[in-house]
Amino acid sequence: MKTRMRHIKQETIAAVMLFVAVELLALIAGMITAIIIAMTGKTMAAGTAEQNRQRQETIKRIKEAKTLDDLSFGVAYDLRFESTELSTAEQFTIPQAKELARKQYGNIITDTDGFVFYQIPEEYKKTGGELPEDVQRYTYELCKEVGIRYALILAMIEKESGYKQDCIGDNGESVGYMQVMQKWHEQEITNLGITDISDPYENIRFGVCYMKKLIDRYGTIQDALTVYNYGETGANEYMWSNGIYVYSYNTEIIQRMKGIEEELKQ
Repeated sequence: MKTRMRHIKQETIAAVMLFVAVELLALIAGMITAIIIAMTGKTMAAGTAEQNRQRQETIKRIKEAKTLDDLSFGVAYDLRFESTELSTAEQFTIPQAKELARKQYGNIITDTDGFVFYQIPEEYKKTGGELPEDVQRYTYELCKEVGIRYALILAMIEKESGYKQDCIGDNGESVGYMQVMQKWHEQEITNLGITDISDPYENIRFGVCYMKKLIDRYGTIQDALTVYNYGETGANEYMWSNGIYVYSYNTEIIQRMKGIEEELKQ
């Protein structure tokens, strides 16, 4: 009887010790897991903090970029876009690069640069006109870079195409927002590195750069608009040689330019 009781007591002690051992192992495992999670969390937090720091540095470089050399490092290298469009940043203007950067990093790239979204008139919306924010921001940045009044380009787009990017005129020869007739501007288009004049961004880029060139050459927006409308030969032959300098096309655009500038101030 005593031997049997001794065996039962020993078995009970063994069971208790086993239970304690299992619980102790579970406790140790839990502690190890907690330590691992904590360390992983710190590592992730540190990684996130570093990514945020690099992101802010990149944004700062983009916003302060003045030349394509700035962007070739600040955009093409650091941003690492899914698209490879900026792998050779020297092929892009600053506005193009900033627009691609804005798509990656959000409005912080351009929001502080004075851009104001322009609501096109309802009459043009009803006829299919639109000027998306991305296109407006691109145009605004390009005008700043080139040194031409943003409202002038908006007024020209309104007059030329009614804000329709797929507008076709002159029996199919004039295309896009700014109604560019490619056959008369092949060399200029090539010099700008434009490959698709029907692309809204490239169409506007040609229009902005060409207008800047005309303003510099002829001295006034009024005369530059006449050449944009008639061509250099046409402006001399049909307008200026007949003493015509002010007419409906250039007058309407200049008036709309001033009106748009007032709207953007509100």
